[in-house]
Amino acid sequence: MEQLEQLSENIRVLLMRYDELREENRRLREANKSQREEILRSHQELAELETQYSRLRLASAITGTPEERDAARRRLTQLISQIDHTMEILSQ
Repeated sequence: MEQLEQLSENIRVLLMRYDELREENRRLREANKSQREEILRSHQELAELETQYSRLRLASAITGTPEERDAARRRLTQLISQIDHTMEILSQ
């Protein structure tokens, strides 16, 4: 009889521990999901910040010193001339 009581007690302890572990597993899964969502938001924010940084660099280059603006204008003029020349050759 004592063995049966001991077995019953062991089963009760195991079931209690099983329920505790199931609850812990559920909490960990929720935490994992939350962390994954936070990582995704962070990646999206990083991509947005990189885009903004690129735009700011471009704006800074355009609105830089007068010498930089003149150099950029000259380069753009050269590129436009090259495009016009290429288009002229292609249209022949």
